[in-house]
Formats: sequence, structure tokens, C-alpha cells
Amino acid sequence: RAAKVSPDAFVQMALQLTYYRIHGEFAPVYESASTRQFLHGRTETVRSLTSEAADFVVVMESAASSGADKYDALVRASERHQTLLREASSGQGIDRHILGLRMAYLRLDPLPGETPMSDEDKHAIEAFFSDDTLAKSTTFQLSTSGLFPAYYLTHTGFGCVAPERAYGTNYIIESGRIKFGIEGKTKLVGNGTDVELFEAELRKTLLQLKIICEESNGIQVGDSSRL
Repeated sequence: RAAKVSPDAFVQMALQLTYYRIHGEFAPVYESASTRQFLHGRTETVRSLTSEAADFVVVMESAASSGADKYDALVRASERHQTLLREASSGQGIDRHILGLRMAYLRLDPLPGETPMSDEDKHAIEAFFSDDTLAKSTTFQLSTSGLFPAYYLTHTGFGCVAPERAYGTNYIIESGRIKFGIEGKTKLVGNGTDVELFEAELRKTLLQLKIICEESNGIQVGDSSRL
């Protein structure tokens, strides 16, 4: 917070940058957002891979970028992320809506007096749900969830939902540390998930971002109590 960056957004950007550094590509990202302010509400999806997040990764990987460039890109990506998080928590996400439409199409019969769907309508609906872009955007290579601070939790986990080049992770942000639980389904040389490598690269990425934030805000580098 002293670095003027949301702690949750800071972690989300670190996860995306870590994935890119290992696999050389951007990952569709799922982050769960609570919708418990609504009756029977549970979660909605925050699609954390935004244009601003992608720009942040590109800036971080550019040898021409200064520390100020990297910090500014992080702030922009974090602000966009916070907007999406607020929208998802207030019922303005899209994924639960799409799921509801899918279930209604598959399971609900026409109401009394309602005209049944034509074959043309059914074809259009099925084409939408089988669209390659929709399928790719919902194959989340990073499945993530932030937990409330809980000092008594020492081991946590969050399942990944794709078989290859995918990770599931939850995290607990505390005042002096961040705890991660990371898992994967496969480890195929050159093409698969490598949890040990992801953990090691994430440590380096978090440290790099910490130093960038400190230097950009006049915080003494190495003062871990401020981040």
C-alpha cells in the first residue's frame, strides 16, 4: 500500500509476469471475486489478463524500459484490475451470466405458451457456445484466488483447471509476507507445468517488483515492513 498499488493487484501482476517468463505467452487468468453481498451469492470471475496487464508484462520484459516505466505500467494495470474486481463483486461480471444462459438453454423447457426455438435459433446459440475464442478465453491457464489473512493457515491450495501449462494458486497477503499454495497437473519437458520452476520464478518476480515500487516511492530498498 505504501507503494500506491493494491496488494491483490500486485500479486496478480506478479503471477502473470511469472507465467510469461516461463512459457513465453500470456495466460488467460481466473480470479474469484466474492458476490456474497447478494442473496445466495458466491463468486464471479475476474478476468485478470487485461490489455493493461499485457502492456505491463511487455514493459517489464523490455530492456529499454526504465524503473519509472515499469512502475507506471504496474500502476495502470493495477488500477484496471481493481476496477474489474469491483465490477465482478457487484454483479457486473460476464462468466456467471454466460453459465446461466448455457444452463437455461440445455435444461429449461419453453414456458407455457412460449414459441419453441427454431432450428436457426438453436444453431446460432450452439455456435456461440462452441466458439473457439470463448473456449480459449475460458481455458484458464492461471486459476487464482486470494484468501483473507489467516495466520493459522500454513498449507492452502487452489486447483488448476487446464491439463497443460497451467497452475492453480491461492494466496494469503499478510503484513510481513505473502503465502502461496501452488499446484499443477502435469510436468512435460518443454511443454508442461513446472510447479517448482514457477515457485522459484515467482520469488524472483516478487522481489523485482518490490524493489521497483520502493525505488519509485522513495522507500528504503529492503525495508520489508512497508510492502
